[in-house]
Amino acid sequence: MVVKRHWSLRFQGWLFAAVVLQGLLPRQGLAAPPAETNAAPQLTKPPEVIHFVEARYPEAEQASGQAAAVTLALTIDVEGNVTEASVAQSAGESFDAAALEAVRQFKFSPAEIDGKPSPIRILYEYAFSAPEVAPPPTKFEGTIRDQNTGEPLSGITISLRAPGATEPTTATTDEHGAFSFEGIPVGVLEIELKGEQIGTISVEEQLEPGQSLKVAYDVAVAAPVTAPPQTGDDLELLVVAPPLRREVVGTQVNAEEGRKVPGTSGDVLRVVESLPGVARSAAGSGQLVVWGAGPQDTRVYIDGVPFPRLYHEGGLRAVVHPLFVQSVELLPGGYGGAWGRGLGGLVLVSTKTPGHDRIGGQVRADILDASAVLTGPIGRRKRVHYAVGVRASYVKLWAEQFVDPEQRGFIPIPTYGDGQLRFHFEPDSRNDIELALMASSDRFSRGVPNPDPALATVESRKGDFQRLYARWRHDRGNGHVFTVTPFVGYDRRAEQSEFGSTRTAIESQTYLAGLRSSYVAQLKKWLRLEVGIDLQVEVVDLDRVGSLGLPSREGDIRVFGQPPPDQITADAWRVTNLGIAPYAEAEFSLLDGKLRIVPGLRIDPYVRSVSRRNPPESRVPAVGAYRHDFAAEPRLSITGKPVDRLELRAAVGQYHQMPSAEDLSAAFGTPDLPSAKALHVVAGGAVEIVDPLALELTGFYTQSKHLAIRSPAESPLRGRALEPTGRGRAYGLQVLLRQELWKGLFGWIAYTYMRSERSAGPEEPWRLFDFDQTHVLTAVLAYALPLGFDASARFRYATGYPRTDVVDAYFDATRNLEQPVFGGHNEIRIPQFIQLDLRLAKTFDIRRTKLEIFLEVLNLWNRQNAEEIVYSPDYRERAYIRGFPVLPVLGVQWDF
Repeated sequence: MVVKRHWSLRFQGWLFAAVVLQGLLPRQGLAAPPAETNAAPQLTKPPEVIHFVEARYPEAEQASGQAAAVTLALTIDVEGNVTEASVAQSAGESFDAAALEAVRQFKFSPAEIDGKPSPIRILYEYAFSAPEVAPPPTKFEGTIRDQNTGEPLSGITISLRAPGATEPTTATTDEHGAFSFEGIPVGVLEIELKGEQIGTISVEEQLEPGQSLKVAYDVAVAAPVTAPPQTGDDLELLVVAPPLRREVVGTQVNAEEGRKVPGTSGDVLRVVESLPGVARSAAGSGQLVVWGAGPQDTRVYIDGVPFPRLYHEGGLRAVVHPLFVQSVELLPGGYGGAWGRGLGGLVLVSTKTPGHDRIGGQVRADILDASAVLTGPIGRRKRVHYAVGVRASYVKLWAEQFVDPEQRGFIPIPTYGDGQLRFHFEPDSRNDIELALMASSDRFSRGVPNPDPALATVESRKGDFQRLYARWRHDRGNGHVFTVTPFVGYDRRAEQSEFGSTRTAIESQTYLAGLRSSYVAQLKKWLRLEVGIDLQVEVVDLDRVGSLGLPSREGDIRVFGQPPPDQITADAWRVTNLGIAPYAEAEFSLLDGKLRIVPGLRIDPYVRSVSRRNPPESRVPAVGAYRHDFAAEPRLSITGKPVDRLELRAAVGQYHQMPSAEDLSAAFGTPDLPSAKALHVVAGGAVEIVDPLALELTGFYTQSKHLAIRSPAESPLRGRALEPTGRGRAYGLQVLLRQELWKGLFGWIAYTYMRSERSAGPEEPWRLFDFDQTHVLTAVLAYALPLGFDASARFRYATGYPRTDVVDAYFDATRNLEQPVFGGHNEIRIPQFIQLDLRLAKTFDIRRTKLEIFLEVLNLWNRQNAEEIVYSPDYRERAYIRGFPVLPVLGVQWDF
């Protein structure tokens, strides 16, 4: 603690005032003025403190941490001792007592009046500065193990360079492979692992104030051969400790774990399908259905930048190459104020630019596609790294030769590709700059032939998007981090469907620009504050022609292959959306971190204009529509640890979502639709059974309103094809038993019970949501075998989607075809889905490179899972569209 001596300036002024007033004060013990003169005494030398005693800061005031000043009246004798001391101006009882105790021990140089030593009375101010908050204790510890055997590695040297340090701090692993550092500064830690059996490996960790970070590094151990030792760039590093998260419910998987899950074919982001709370999507759709929300309600953010989708058409691959993925996190609901503009969950992807001291990369191929990535440094200092990657599919080439033509008409076989160009610049330990350009392309078509041309169907989709963004992260140290991410983007989509002579086509082009910025400050040991802004501008040009009933919407009662309504119209319109959403979130860490309260507020106003509010008609000019809305979204989460190994969680929050631009057509929709609203309520807990094994239990309830549904009227009003009267609700329970990596073993069992329902209005009954799946069970288990082998398995079970039964049919003479008669809305289901997948991989270390050969066998049981219900043309017979049979996927990956 530092107590400042704030007396020097004010002391002299009060001292002179005291001398002038000496005649008015009691003068007992003071020198009398000379008898031979009546002149007022003059202070010729003021007293000076020659022995200062620092007052203790009162313990009773430690919690407030405030500054204070006590004004004291001191009597100083001719020898400079303090003979009397009293309080002239109080700062509080505890401060007064501490100041008096200290000044009574002061020693002054004697004051001189008219050139002679003399006693004197002065006013003295003792100032207490706010106590300096000691940096919260920090600890960084962990273990280093052989990734193949799980055995601890002793004698490994760990060099740690903390922010601002000129020299690294070192430690060595003991016989248990353990190491520990204490009392190190917070921020980004540069860590280097070095040993004869592993070479040199570099990694970075983020240490937060007051955090005890525990990690486990599983590394590849070089075989005892006579060849020169490999460098760190050739070794594999797996970090199993997740970064600090403040969300109440979320599941995060790092890249190395994700790529080993069967069914992903090494594509890390495909692991999202196997996480709790995610319903199984139909084969070939690539949709994300989280906690019973619609696929369009779940948002995807890559490095904080919004993306239109996570997977390519068909759902076979993600839009980001796996080598660039650092981690993926699923937040199904109840998330904080930094995120919005969606009613459902969030998928947050964190990417990286692979950095090497030399040119490296990866080449990969399997039966679906091939890809290549090249990385390397720029310049002598190697502070700038680049990475370029491309991927292209060829699955359609062989699938059209081997898959039955009738099956191809039901299961989409897409063509896709993507590419990235990235630059990473780290000017110093506190600044990090990333620049990324990403592009994606999809093509898909299928057709269901029929002897009657009037019943033949053809469907095709095209989708392209590009994103350009920069990310600057500035770490000021001590928990203060500033991040800025500007971005621009372009999306283009075209969809066309034909049923006989009835054709429907829609095209859209989206221009996107935005900025995300946040500032995180650790103000106190117990208080962390984050403020930021989420700005987004979107301009969408759309052109649509065809049937009012295509494509079908959620809630439409239709069956696969049914002719669409014959009402035909057309429209071309533009939608401009502007949203500026500031947010603030505070984190209060109380009771030594055992209780964490995080209130937040997001203000999400938007302005929207639509170029046409009246349906297009000859000689009638377009009349535009303008709407603005204001949304305040309070959020609150609470986390408590009543006992060790047990954590209880709860969260509640409000969320809004602007209507889709496609729904704002004056001919096909309603131009002035309001924003939909949702409420999320989450409660649950987690218990650490043993160190690597944990159980999480989460209950959830969501409700939404102002959902756009098709107007029930046979002839809706002009510009009123959709109505914002829809309601939704979902509730359920999810269980996650997760085994973190331990001796080469990891996996999880995720079970979700959920019920999702919809209603057409406040007075309308509830029905099952088209995407409801009551039971979803996923089990994943992976094990690192000796000699570079990896084996893993995945089992999935899911309830089938609800459908509306056809109970009869009649002949429609006006259209000359059979029409179905439906039973209760969504009262039957597609049969349950069951599938077992296996994966076996072998890694070869070849000089400075690594070669992996893997084999995945999907649907090992060759179960003919039903994907959709189909009917004969007269609707008298019912059958099922079946998914893929047993499918072996052989692939190879070479890292150099």
